[in-house]
Amino acid sequence: MKMYKWITFVFCFATLNVFAQPQGEVVDRIIGTVGNEIILQSDLENELIRMKMQGIDPDQSAVSQIMEQLLFNKLLLHQARLDSLEVSEPQVQAEIDNRLNYYLTMFPSVEAFEEQYGKSLAQWKEDFRDDIRNQLLTEQMRYQVNSSVTATPKQVQEFFSELPKDSIPLISEKVQYSKIVLEPTPSQEDKEKLLALADSIRKDVTTGKMTMSIAALRHSDDPGSKYSGGCYKDIPKGNFVPEFEEAVFTTAVNDFSPVFESEYGYHFLKVTDKRGDIFSACHVLFSPKVDDEGIVRAQMKLDSIGVKIREDSLTFGRAALLYSTDEMTKNQYGRVPNEYEGGFEHNVDAIDRNLFLIINNLDLGEVSESVMLETPTGSPYFVIYRLDGRIPAHEANLKEDYLFFKQNTEAKLQEEKLDKWMRKRISGTYIRVHDDYKECEFNFPWLGNDS
Repeated sequence: MKMYKWITFVFCFATLNVFAQPQGEVVDRIIGTVGNEIILQSDLENELIRMKMQGIDPDQSAVSQIMEQLLFNKLLLHQARLDSLEVSEPQVQAEIDNRLNYYLTMFPSVEAFEEQYGKSLAQWKEDFRDDIRNQLLTEQMRYQVNSSVTATPKQVQEFFSELPKDSIPLISEKVQYSKIVLEPTPSQEDKEKLLALADSIRKDVTTGKMTMSIAALRHSDDPGSKYSGGCYKDIPKGNFVPEFEEAVFTTAVNDFSPVFESEYGYHFLKVTDKRGDIFSACHVLFSPKVDDEGIVRAQMKLDSIGVKIREDSLTFGRAALLYSTDEMTKNQYGRVPNEYEGGFEHNVDAIDRNLFLIINNLDLGEVSESVMLETPTGSPYFVIYRLDGRIPAHEANLKEDYLFFKQNTEAKLQEEKLDKWMRKRISGTYIRVHDDYKECEFNFPWLGNDS
């Protein structure tokens, strides 16, 4: 339940022409300035289009909300630049790849995506690079403003005491559970074949029979670079796995490294630039695949682990430490944390339904049979689960739901701190809003400092 909302927007009475534009016409004029940052009419238009795609019919008040949010984001970005905040190239690249992979799922093929957008994947990624970097800077600035906010037990108690009785939410059922994950591993014979393939492709590239771009597109298992020639640009040292960086810094510029192994598989790379601890390189990654025998071996091994746990000859926590391939849970003795709310309690409404059906049929402390699941890329793996705790649905209270109220208290404190931060920064920043929007009754004084 969202108990507080940071900003409340009011109706904007300005007469706007954004709804009267002919379809397909590109609107581009500066409608706002915050420090050195500008807001374009097209920025607002894009947000309106996004709302329509979500089935929302935007009215004039929606325009007011969007305009204020754009001003707020530009204020954060302007301050981030003043404070010399930075985001790394791998951060930017990872965010670009995440978004691209999401969009690609909407198309039957890469070619269909490129035809729709009228540009190659590499061009698409480059076009969005600056926007995504700015978004990450904005998020980092907002995090910096609120990172020190922590609610004390007294503040949590006061927050709870001030809540009207009819505002206390009903908390859905929650569960605590553990898991042991076992991913099939390739056989030594398969790894040797993969190494031979990597050596063969490297030879074709170094002798000119195949370009690096074609090798990456056809053979690389790195989704973050295969569509851009296998290349990463201007990477600070320390952002890639040690084996990759060792190959970079022991290979001359424009030369090829030997094939080397990392946790991701076999690679070879070409160094394209080195400036101190900053490098650019293109690589091809060959990740090992698992055959049917490897899949059967993994399931049999996990089944035998489950038997030992049920016979009390091996504890679940010890088994997780020894055998689980899930790094996030193995050092927690298999316990699955709640990544979004903290702690180990999971709202049953937020759990994958198939997982809930498995857990819901277990008694407290009972261990399930092994279940085969698939990674997003379709690779199989096996899991056994244990139900550790169950909290029935109930009216929220401090004893059982302290973390819930602590998070809401901190959200309220963060809103208050952000409000003060904004008003202080607005008063000391040059801000100009286009005349078309000066009749809007914004929640914050954006119109009072345009001189």
